[in-house]
Amino acid sequence: MRLLPLLFAAGCAELDPYLPVVHFDRLDVHDVTFEDISTSFVFRVENPNPIGIDMASFSYALSLEQIELLAGEEADGLRLEASDASEVTLPVDLVFASVFETVEATRGEDIVDFGLAGRFGFETPIGPVELPYDEAGTFPALRTPKIALGQLRVTNVGLFGADLELDVDVDNDHGSSLIFQNFDWRVDLQGDPVAEGILADFGVDGASTGKQVLPIHLDFLTAAISLVDAVVQGDKVDVALIAATDVDTPFGVVPLQVDVAQLLDAVL
Repeated sequence: MRLLPLLFAAGCAELDPYLPVVHFDRLDVHDVTFEDISTSFVFRVENPNPIGIDMASFSYALSLEQIELLAGEEADGLRLEASDASEVTLPVDLVFASVFETVEATRGEDIVDFGLAGRFGFETPIGPVELPYDEAGTFPALRTPKIALGQLRVTNVGLFGADLELDVDVDNDHGSSLIFQNFDWRVDLQGDPVAEGILADFGVDGASTGKQVLPIHLDFLTAAISLVDAVVQGDKVDVALIAATDVDTPFGVVPLQVDVAQLLDAVL
């Protein structure tokens, strides 16, 4: 945005001072997790005047998908040097859970639209001046993959043990694929740890659900009698999955902790 030049006063046309010019430059993402995101909206403010100017105020209102989330005003205290450009940053930290309770990101999309509007206030030789701005762009919309336990199958029963398979459903709400790296898992049955391992990297396409199968061997000699009876008889079993993995997302690699539990039938 650019405004017409103003003179300091009549008879001082040779100085020909100008009001500052404000440009929205970029959105910097400093840190992102599945819980929150730390960003900065960066403006470039140009001072074409031959003298320095103080920035007295900076107001803002941030909306995502046309829903206002943040608003406020800061006295930045920045001094614009003569005939120079300066950066002004607005740091914004958001908790994803509270954001997406208000703003619904569409399945199959990685981003939401943002709007940022407000005013810059400057102390100039002709008095206080306010410059409005109204910017728009896109903001990262990282959502936690939904992990649920599927079927618990008994594939083999022997004299001393049984082999089982546990289906794990991984739902990816994004438009881009997610890659799960070093999926370090443990399965508890009826509260007792019975199996663990590390899955090789696997991906889940955007806006889809993928399935991973975890192998479990149940040793009858060490397992609780109640657990052995439930598995052999095909009764319900309390199944818990505890895992840690790194997820390659559209916004970088993000750690993910998994802790889900469900009551499943042991399908013979």
